[in-house]
Amino acid sequence: MKELNIHNWTIEVDVKETYDQYKNAKWDLCDCTDCLNFFEAMKSTSSKLTDLFNNLGIIPSKCVHLSEFGPTESGLHLYMGCYHIVGRIKEGEPVDTSSWDEHNVAEIDNFSFVFSNDLIFVPESMPSPVLQMDFSVEIPWVLEEPYGQ
Repeated sequence: MKELNIHNWTIEVDVKETYDQYKNAKWDLCDCTDCLNFFEAMKSTSSKLTDLFNNLGIIPSKCVHLSEFGPTESGLHLYMGCYHIVGRIKEGEPVDTSSWDEHNVAEIDNFSFVFSNDLIFVPESMPSPVLQMDFSVEIPWVLEEPYGQ
C-alpha cells in the first residue's frame, strides 16, 4: 500500500491493484452519448489531475457510476459520479456524500472530490478494502455528435 496525503486525508492505496482493475476488469460502462462524452473528455485532463489519477491508479475514462446534469451557464456540462480505489482512509474523516461541506471538498482545476466509505456501484471484481472517490466536474462537450442526441 502506498500512503498519500490529499487535502484533509491520508489514504492508503494499492495503486497497482487499482490500476489492474481499471485496465483489465470487464465493467459494464454506459454507452449513452452523455457518458461517451465524459469518457472521451477525461482522456485529456490537466497535468495536475492526471497526476492525481495516476497516484490513485485510476483510469479516468473508466467510470462505472456517472450522471450528467446538462450544460451550465458557462456552457460546460456538469457531471457527478464516483471512482473506486483499492485502499482505505488512514487519517481524516470520510465525507457523507449527502452533505458535502466545502471545507471537506478537495479541488483540482474544476474537478471537486471527496473520499467516502458510502460505497455504491462497486464492481464485483474490486477487492477489499474499497474506498470511493465521489466527484463533480464541469467539462466541455467534445463529441462531434451534438448534445441531446
